[in-house]
Amino acid sequence: MIRKVAILSTGDELTTGRVVDTNSAYIADRLYSLGVEVVAVLKVGDTKERLFWALEHGLQLGELVIGTGGLGPTADDLTTEVVGEYLGRPLKMDDEVATALKRRFEARGFPWTTNNLKQALFPEGAEIIPNPAGTAPGFRVETADKKSLIWLSGVPREMEAMMQQTVLPWIAQASGGGEPISALTFKIHGLTESRLDDILKPILFPPEARLSFRAHYPDLTLRLTLRGGKEREKNFSELTARIRELIGPHIYGEGDVTLEEIVGRLLRKKGWTLALAESCTGGAVGHRITRVAGSSAYFKSSIVSYSNDSKIHFLGVKKTTLERHGAVSRETALEMAEGALREAEADIALGITGIAGPSGGSEKKPVGTVWMGIALCGHSDARHFHFHGDRDRVILGASQAALNFLRTALLQS
Repeated sequence: MIRKVAILSTGDELTTGRVVDTNSAYIADRLYSLGVEVVAVLKVGDTKERLFWALEHGLQLGELVIGTGGLGPTADDLTTEVVGEYLGRPLKMDDEVATALKRRFEARGFPWTTNNLKQALFPEGAEIIPNPAGTAPGFRVETADKKSLIWLSGVPREMEAMMQQTVLPWIAQASGGGEPISALTFKIHGLTESRLDDILKPILFPPEARLSFRAHYPDLTLRLTLRGGKEREKNFSELTARIRELIGPHIYGEGDVTLEEIVGRLLRKKGWTLALAESCTGGAVGHRITRVAGSSAYFKSSIVSYSNDSKIHFLGVKKTTLERHGAVSRETALEMAEGALREAEADIALGITGIAGPSGGSEKKPVGTVWMGIALCGHSDARHFHFHGDRDRVILGASQAALNFLRTALLQS
């Protein structure tokens, strides 16, 4: 029975800070949804001694250790070798995996080198975990004291595919389903973490409930989980309803969804098309919109009009508007949106103009000043924003605010 799991991430790139470990967060989140407790997250570099230490401590803490990284063909990929030595098991070549590796390289026209066969070696008695998104399979092996060790690719998209396809179904079965748990994540825009916490204070949460706040700019998420009990589903429903009552206008989605996906769903529902005119964001909003599969059904065009001349030439912004009010103004943002609407023959359009920095600001219009305009048939509106931070942060914040502006306009029209 698996109740407690330790997560082990390996790689010098993690311990030196060159790469952020997102694998552990993903695995922990999925395990928590199954009602399985994550007792520790260990990160160690690519040395035999450190891997031995992490394996020993991880297996002391949980019935299962899930590790990631170090399954590649290069000299610093030590995981399989170290696990075999730790368990006292020789490594065996899996002929099917070796053949599949060679065929994969041939199909892609990559040169084959014998060191790739390293990825077909596994500790004796290990069960192979297929990797549908990459070359290196993982494995699951049982220890002498009936604990389990799972090792997966360190490449996030590969690890996620392996978790979804093989690991999570096995854990769900091995844990007996875990303790019953209800969970929901709210995606929030327009509140700070402290303000959100303050708004929710009137809610009396039972001891079985847990609120988790995560501020990951420009997103803010709130996750509610409730464990066990006969009244769990009823109590969970009441708690989520109360949360929606208090912060409803700031919730743009529930579950694993992005703001651009929400905008896309609203456009599809209305049967509307969208056009964009971007200046300071340089196409960032359009990029996010088109990351959503099927966006061609509702997204018409994006004009990146960075200079004043391009605003005049491509969008029909009046020269007098730019001279009188400046490129960063309510009037210019509205004329950009109206021009995009007209040129693309779309149903709704957004124009965005601002000062991303680090230079270009003034006392009246400091760096981070952004104006956004929305135009649709017979109606237009504009909003002023001010974002803090460096250039990348201003652009990211502006793209998030622009998508939320579109969301609210679509809901209201």
